Amino acid sequence: MLITALAAAGCSSSEEPGRAPAPPDVRPLSGATAVSHADAVRLHDRTERAVTACMTARGQDYTAQPANSSARGAETNPYGLLTPQRAAADGYGIVGEYLHLRSTPPPAETPRSKSWQEALTGTPEHRVTLRLTGGTTVQYSADGCVARANAEVYGPKWNTLEPLTMKLANRVLATVEDDPAYREALRRWSACMKESGHPATDLQAARASLNIRLSAAARDEKRLRALGRDEMATAKADARCQAETALAKTVAGVQRRVEGTLLTAEDRSTVADYRRAKERALRTADE
Repeated sequence: MLITALAAAGCSSSEEPGRAPAPPDVRPLSGATAVSHADAVRLHDRTERAVTACMTARGQDYTAQPANSSARGAETNPYGLLTPQRAAADGYGIVGEYLHLRSTPPPAETPRSKSWQEALTGTPEHRVTLRLTGGTTVQYSADGCVARANAEVYGPKWNTLEPLTMKLANRVLATVEDDPAYREALRRWSACMKESGHPATDLQAARASLNIRLSAAARDEKRLRALGRDEMATAKADARCQAETALAKTVAGVQRRVEGTLLTAEDRSTVADYRRAKERALRTADE
C-alpha cells in the first residue's frame, strides 16, 4: 500500500542513546493558541453538540460535523521549525496530509434555506464587527447558533477573544520574522540548505516546490511515491540544518524579546482571558 511504502521511507523516531535534546517548540504567545490534536477534537465535538442543540431548539435539522482534520494541523510549527524526529517520521506532512484527506473526504454539502443558514450563522441585524490592529475587521452575528455555541462552550467573551488573540499571535510571528537576529539565523540555515543540495531562502520555500508538485503527483501513484521520497529527503536536510544552526534557540530568544516590547498590558490580559476560556472549555468538553 502507498501509505505503508511512504511510512517506510522515513526512519524510526525512537530515542537513541546520547541523542541531543529536541530543540524548543517555539510558538507565539508562549503557545497560548496551540492545542493538541486530541484536545482539538474534544473541543470540536463539544461545540458541535452545542450547535446541534441550538439548531434543534429552533426547529432546524442539523447533523453534527465530524472533526476530519489530522494531527498535523495542530502540531505543525507556525514558524516552520522542524525536529529531526518529526522530519524522519512524516517529512513536512504534505503527502501524508493528502493521503489523510483522500481517505476521509468531507461530507457532501446540502443546499439549505435562508432560514436554516440564518439560524446557524445569524442575521445581519445582530452582526458584530471587530476592528483589529492593522485595519482588518472580523464579523459574526451574535444570534447565530455558531456564535451561541462558542459562548456556551468557551464563555461569553470567546467570539471576541479568539480573533483578538489570533491577531496578536500573527503580529508576534511577523515581527519575529522581520527581526535582524532572526534574519541572520535564517541566512545561516539557508547556506546549510544550499550545501545539502536543497536550496531555499526561507522556511516556507523548502516546502513550496513540493506543494506545487502535489496536484500533478496526486493523479499518478508512482509520482506520488517519488514526491514522498523527495519530501522526506528535503525535510531531513531542513531539520538537520535547523539543528546545526540552532535556529529554534534563536527564534525563542527573539520571540521572548519581541513579546516583551510588543505586547501591551491589555494584550497580555486578552491572552490570559483566552487561556482561561480554553482551559474552561477543556474541563467541560466531556460532559
